[in-house]
Amino acid sequence: MQKLIAAVVLMFPFIGHASAEYAGPYREWAKVQVANMTPVRGAYRNEQYGFGIPVVGRKTYRMAAPSPNHGVLIILGNQRTISVSAEYDAAEYGSTKSQLDHWLENEHADSVRREAATLDGKPAEQATLQAGRIVTKVIAQRRDERGGGILYELTLTTTQARQSEDLALFQGIARAFKTYALPQMVDVAPKRY
Repeated sequence: MQKLIAAVVLMFPFIGHASAEYAGPYREWAKVQVANMTPVRGAYRNEQYGFGIPVVGRKTYRMAAPSPNHGVLIILGNQRTISVSAEYDAAEYGSTKSQLDHWLENEHADSVRREAATLDGKPAEQATLQAGRIVTKVIAQRRDERGGGILYELTLTTTQARQSEDLALFQGIARAFKTYALPQMVDVAPKRY
């Protein structure tokens, strides 16, 4: 019994540190991030865009119906998230490079580093940006399909202080990212005889 009490007493500083991170402003920030979203449990598989990731023990959300289901948002902590999403290439970027170029045009950063990457064993591109203490890493991939394409995007937003642990989780999700066959399109146009 004394060992149990001693162990609990030793854990108090860690418990206080962990709960301090999730108190006050963090709660309000998190509420805004997940407004109109619903929790995801277990593995996430998106049939419409043909991809999936495992979701284990994290605060993971997707848009609530009737909103479109483009992917998930994983809350890591205060101003720290991972998003995994997909959409049809309606802008007709035509390539992964063009997709990432467009994404980078909208970002403001002190530094940018681009590198080759892979998702599900297929070529992708990644960029790491830093703006002040915020670090963002994005992996982009365009999947050619039926004369068009699907754009996959995995994005980590973290702080310099938590970059190592968050990056390890992000890389694990990127390694586990899988693509699947897309559903068959049904021709609903009336037939002419």
